[in-house]
Amino acid sequence: MISFRRLSILLGAVMMLASAAFAQTAGTITVTGTTPEAFSLTNTSDGTLSSTITLGSLTPGNTNTLSTGTAVVRMRSNKAYKVTAQASLTINGAGSTDGGDDISLSDIGFGITSTNLTGGNVANSGSRTDAIGMGYDVSGGWPAATNGLTPAFMKTLNDISGSTQVLSGTRISKKGNMATNDNFISVTFGVATLPQLFTPNASFSSVITLTIASQ
Repeated sequence: MISFRRLSILLGAVMMLASAAFAQTAGTITVTGTTPEAFSLTNTSDGTLSSTITLGSLTPGNTNTLSTGTAVVRMRSNKAYKVTAQASLTINGAGSTDGGDDISLSDIGFGITSTNLTGGNVANSGSRTDAIGMGYDVSGGWPAATNGLTPAFMKTLNDISGSTQVLSGTRISKKGNMATNDNFISVTFGVATLPQLFTPNASFSSVITLTIASQ
């Protein structure tokens, strides 16, 4: 039999061991997550991109002056990117062609008129080499029209009737999100056409869909 004295010693030892077991002074907390690929196209207010270029009533005249318009897009990404464009054309209330021509995608020039690639939180700001697709750089201006006919645009909306890459580059944003005011590049897209004696219609519209994705 265990004596009362020995039992007391054993209980004391067990209590000391239990106390030591619960005397931890350090531990760890593990935080996990992911930072996925991220790309964005927004308007100049950092809202959903839904811009309208109004060419107005294309009444033919006695000049070679083009009707033009632009839309500015802000772009952000955390890795190398590419932008594709695709255009469609809808004509409402078309009259009889009677041997004439309707306005078509090939009558509307399309390209990038300017870019702003700098910003405090733009990756490689000041030394970026974003590549505009061949023929889509119209920063030097639109070609001149002659004889009242559609000029020799380098590219037209017909060239993007299927999804076509028009711009690419390295990572855009160092950090920040869509509320950061200096981590995006600005790209201005432009269209141009010459008013002519096309088949009359009530209205026409072309929707240009831009998509940004990983290279």
